[in-house]
Amino acid sequence: MGTALAQTISLDWQDTIQPAYTASGKPNFLNAQGEIVEGIYTDLPNSVYHALDAHSSTGIKTFAKGRHHYFRQYLSDVCRQRTKQQEYTFDAGTYGHMLVLEPENFHGNFMRNPVPDDFPDIELIESIPQLKAALAKSNLPVSGAKAALIERLYAFDPSLPLFEKMREKAITDYLDLRYAKYLRTDVELDEMATFYGIDTSQTREKKIEEILAISPSQPIWEKLISQHVIDHIVWDDAMRVERSTRAHPKADWLISDGYAELTIIARCPTTGLLLKVRFDWLRNDAIGVDFKTTLSTNPTKFGYQIKDLRYDLQQVFYCYVANLAGIPVKHFCFVATEYKDADNCETFELSHKKVIESTEEMFDLLDEFKEALTSGNWYGHDRSRSTWVIEV
Repeated sequence: MGTALAQTISLDWQDTIQPAYTASGKPNFLNAQGEIVEGIYTDLPNSVYHALDAHSSTGIKTFAKGRHHYFRQYLSDVCRQRTKQQEYTFDAGTYGHMLVLEPENFHGNFMRNPVPDDFPDIELIESIPQLKAALAKSNLPVSGAKAALIERLYAFDPSLPLFEKMREKAITDYLDLRYAKYLRTDVELDEMATFYGIDTSQTREKKIEEILAISPSQPIWEKLISQHVIDHIVWDDAMRVERSTRAHPKADWLISDGYAELTIIARCPTTGLLLKVRFDWLRNDAIGVDFKTTLSTNPTKFGYQIKDLRYDLQQVFYCYVANLAGIPVKHFCFVATEYKDADNCETFELSHKKVIESTEEMFDLLDEFKEALTSGNWYGHDRSRSTWVIEV
């Protein structure tokens, strides 16, 4: 493997890298007319990258499944998303990805949600029986839901070691360091609801929903918690992802001396299509790295994953676009880390034969993709629309 990764270092391409935005906030990746400018960019937000009007490996992989798949996902007006808005929360793989590739964007931006075990030296009042026992001891009513018991006991004696209140204080202390002001109390929430003309007689949840619909960036206590406070299991999983990855000598070497989340935009000379890629990591010696969190690092199982999810097409597409931009990427490696049933990291490369096969397939797909975009013909598995004869 070591010889397979050997490559002559070329520094010329690094001179063409530029930040996505100027110091004044002007996007370098757009010209005065708002058209995309080919180039190599750092620090382009993920949401902005996905919104760029250029074709990605994800689109080509979808097209490889069938023209009709691409049409449904990217061109049709069919929407199968559930109507009830759901809060999207990142998983351990996403946070682990951030810890390995961009630790500066993780540390200080998130905190671990406290659990009772985090206070080993304090005899906490946490369970309903404990709460009721403390209330009875103080001759206070013991009826009601858990939240009511906590508030009743806290009002009687704020110094009691109530876990929920201690957890709440830890989160508040953290958010106070990040935000000078945010909406937390019912009074503050009602004032904002009144300002926006929202009915204050509604439930707190409904008021928050309507305020955020009008002003999505409004700093509200519950919203900030969902954005910055990570479930303790997810947090611990993500930390193990980082440790396992960095403990693997080759993986640690691969994800070093380079650029994280580097965006490259280039135009295909044969099809005229504008293409885009976003490398997880691109080393200074132009070795491309794709970091995956996976259920299993077993080589056979990961091989199936490569085949099923078409990582091979992704690799050759990334290398092609990078080459178009002047980056001599000839070698590419997958770093795979598992964390659910075991903690382990392995590195994988595609065989030379597979790279050649996938490269040929990619060029065929680009030609077909261009034809489909031009003709508007998004047929299924057979261009002639004939009847399939199947022998079971």
